[in-house]
Amino acid sequence: MIMQNTTNTEHILLLEIGTEEVPARFLPEAIVKLKGNSEKIFSEYRVPFQSIKTYATPRRLSLIAVVSPLQESAEKEIWGPPVNAAFDKDGKPTKAAEAFAKTHGLKIEELLKKEKGKGTYLVALIKEASRQTEHVLPEMLPKLILSLNFPKSMRWGDGSLRFARPIHWILATYGNKKVAFEVDGLKSDNMTRGHRFLSPAAFEVKDCRAYINLLKNNFIILDPDEREKIILDGAKKLASSVNALLIEDEELFQHVTNLVEYPVPVLGTFPAEYLYLPKELLITVMKGHQKYFALQDAEGGLVNYFIIVSNTKRDNAETIKKGAEKVIKARFEDARFYYEDDKRIPLRERLEGLKKVVYHEKLGTLYDKSLRIASIADFIADRCYSGQEQFEQFKRDVNTAALLSKTDLVSGVVGEFPELQGIMGGYYALHEDYNKDIAKALTEHYLPAHSGDRLPETDIGAILSLSDKVDNIASFFIMGLVPTGTEDPFALRRQALGIIAILTDKKYNLNVSELLEKALNAFAVDNNEAVMNDLVKFFEQRVEPLFQSKGYPLDSISAIIHFVKDRPFYSLKEMLDAIQRLKEEADYDSFLLAIKRVNNIAPKGEAVELKEELLSAGEEKILYASAKAAKTEIESLVSGAEYYEAIRALKTLKEPINNFFDKVLVMDKNEKIKNNRLSLIKTIRDIALQIADFSKLS
Repeated sequence: MIMQNTTNTEHILLLEIGTEEVPARFLPEAIVKLKGNSEKIFSEYRVPFQSIKTYATPRRLSLIAVVSPLQESAEKEIWGPPVNAAFDKDGKPTKAAEAFAKTHGLKIEELLKKEKGKGTYLVALIKEASRQTEHVLPEMLPKLILSLNFPKSMRWGDGSLRFARPIHWILATYGNKKVAFEVDGLKSDNMTRGHRFLSPAAFEVKDCRAYINLLKNNFIILDPDEREKIILDGAKKLASSVNALLIEDEELFQHVTNLVEYPVPVLGTFPAEYLYLPKELLITVMKGHQKYFALQDAEGGLVNYFIIVSNTKRDNAETIKKGAEKVIKARFEDARFYYEDDKRIPLRERLEGLKKVVYHEKLGTLYDKSLRIASIADFIADRCYSGQEQFEQFKRDVNTAALLSKTDLVSGVVGEFPELQGIMGGYYALHEDYNKDIAKALTEHYLPAHSGDRLPETDIGAILSLSDKVDNIASFFIMGLVPTGTEDPFALRRQALGIIAILTDKKYNLNVSELLEKALNAFAVDNNEAVMNDLVKFFEQRVEPLFQSKGYPLDSISAIIHFVKDRPFYSLKEMLDAIQRLKEEADYDSFLLAIKRVNNIAPKGEAVELKEELLSAGEEKILYASAKAAKTEIESLVSGAEYYEAIRALKTLKEPINNFFDKVLVMDKNEKIKNNRLSLIKTIRDIALQIADFSKLS
């Protein structure tokens, strides 16, 4: 419900909800919800608006909207009793009609009669007059505040209101006049507050246009985008002052932006002696514990400087710097202790520790999982790499990496920093002089860890990642712990997409059913076939949106979806590309029509054996000969993944198919001839199905 452009101050609505510090991770979504909910509530109350902008800091959620001064009028129909129940046989109103009219403040003669379905009903036409927006807002704004919800909320004092954190004040003005209302005993006003420590006193907002600058004068940068820019520009400038580069981390930027109301970047340093520790460990300590930004040199090596973002004046920078340096040194000292202690225990010895860690009560220990990963990894290596030079050594490395893949989970560093799983395993492997491929595979085997993440670069890393993910998916499906709706606590959907991405990237001639069967064989269960069917369907459901996101139309995807079980994933894309080329050709529609003539009449179940001696008509003999030749050629082309050429070979059957249907009666009175002709048609359909299910194409 958008109003025409206006810059009139009298039309500006200002709402600020002042709170205790709200967790930083709540704020991005809160900004979006505040805007979305306000649009819905304005529409619900028929209040047109020109624009709505929402902002947030740790201590406030703010809305600035340009709103029409007048609510829109409305008419609504309320359906009442059927006419035959509203009036008696003499046409006089019954009690039902009188009660309906009275309820809505109307006279009997003011009620309308309208048809719906097979009956005629009384209808009350209620006209709702428009009101001044300033009179509607006291009803709207409490509803807007109460509509906001958070991942976690709390109740405080004796009130019943639940919010992310206790609300201390509500600022609400429209046209620079107070909008008076009450929420859970807290009354609105035109007062706000500045920075908790730098400007704690409450002050009046007399002009809504000056609101943002007024806050800025009281050490509040209201706009998160402006705060982030201050942080980014200031951090880059400080990094440049020591010939370093800022390691940009979008997640950390967003988090820190929502931690402060008045950001001031400050440069700190730490003793260079800690730089021998793994880069990822140092960065994780700085980011995870302290929310500091790390710096690196032009070659990507970490330098002994960092950026703190304070929430106070620049005058206090030196105090902030000294405190941060003291804390980070203590944190690095803890990290060094864990790292040095971990290096004293070889990864092979940590296998014993895995036997004491339960992966899942029904799936055994982490050691049991490592054995399953090793078994699947050996299978993939045999299927995809046998025959290559130095294969035996490669397979030994695969087995070693698989067995060691989870050993860093029982290390001190990963116990303290779980996000470094895999990464620390790679460092410990290098420390023990395992070859670089094994070490990198340990680091890569959790990849891709999220949507858009990089894929494993090494062959061993790819094999380990596939083995780990397929074991996870098969294991939880066996236990019935499958994703439902939006619930996916074990991230099985993401892992399935990871499997598809790796198999496609590496172009492994391996289909998903082979992988799943190998994973399922590790468990002695009675319903393997049912689980396999569910798993294949699960992967089919991932393929459809994946290819849609890459621009392929749904009908094309539907035409090849049945190949998910039995064809390598990389070939699915090549099939789709072949279908897209087909669609661009001038004879696409006529070809599709011919194939659909076949699909429409081809038997769905088993057909009788085709006998050449029963072919009598010239057109069916030509079709049989053409199909026989095409079948051999198409099988060869499909086995070589030449799908477009296979389609071209299939297109040679278009004319024989049309001639057959135009000249030959399929449903011959002779049962044997009829069944033989149906068998011929089914043969052609089966030939086409090797390429795609063309019946799905539009």
